[in-house]
Amino acid sequence: MRKSRQHVQRLGILVAFFVSIIFFFSSPVMAEGVLDRIEKSGKVSMGHREGAVPFGYINEQGEWVGFGMDLGAQIAKALEQKFGKPIEYVKVPMNPKNRIPLVVNRTVDIGIGSTTITLERENVVDFSLPYFLTGTRLLVPKGSPIRDYPDLAGKRVGLGQGSTANIKGLQNAIDTKLIDPPCEMVLFEDHTKGFLALQQGKIHAYFTDASMLAGMRAKAQNPEEWEIVADYLTYEPYGFILPQNDSPWRDFVNAVLIGMFKDGTFDEIYNKWFGPQGEVELPMTNEYKIMINALSFPD
Repeated sequence: MRKSRQHVQRLGILVAFFVSIIFFFSSPVMAEGVLDRIEKSGKVSMGHREGAVPFGYINEQGEWVGFGMDLGAQIAKALEQKFGKPIEYVKVPMNPKNRIPLVVNRTVDIGIGSTTITLERENVVDFSLPYFLTGTRLLVPKGSPIRDYPDLAGKRVGLGQGSTANIKGLQNAIDTKLIDPPCEMVLFEDHTKGFLALQQGKIHAYFTDASMLAGMRAKAQNPEEWEIVADYLTYEPYGFILPQNDSPWRDFVNAVLIGMFKDGTFDEIYNKWFGPQGEVELPMTNEYKIMINALSFPD
């Protein structure tokens, strides 16, 4: 009887052990938060564009600069203040095709470029508060007969391959017969390649956010040979791309943004790149100003 009891006890211990092992491996493991990882490593990785003037691009001196880099530098500065030590600001190239995967697979902690906040993208990543407001228009050669969207009927129109919001906007114009017969959408890995195709006459127009088009035109060899036409087809609010379900990191980034909105830092950086003496002159619209004021939450 004693041996039988001991056998049962041992069996119970073994069962409890294996149940605990199964529970451990079947339970979801909480991923390390971005802030914790940054504090431990002393590094923050940020994705930036290389050919999107002035958000992120290589200048004539071969330097990687832009509006997004300056905003990223403010986040890195705030991280140093939070942790009380130097934080290395690691810049990683990103484009419209890989920007979401780079954040999802944790290659970068944040993507700062020209990414529109959409509900579809919110299924796989999170976004910061919006920090930029623009809309989609068309870039065409000077004197082109294309002046508005119905003029695209039967034409070849370039778009960014990863610009899903732009693709959907143009497709909606086709579906509603605003463009009839349909235009042919030609997708490019980045805007630089799309503009090259426009210059070579392989497409009739390039369709993307007006802020991007202004940068493409400003950096053309002869800017006066190109013009931006048509009204906004869609509105595009940009946000920083963030890993999903990491509220401490998202809250930190949003707090830095709000601080910049309120203390004038954001206006200074905006004017540096989009003001009269900037790389691309693009005054803030009234809608944009209202958005910034509305997001300047009280302390």
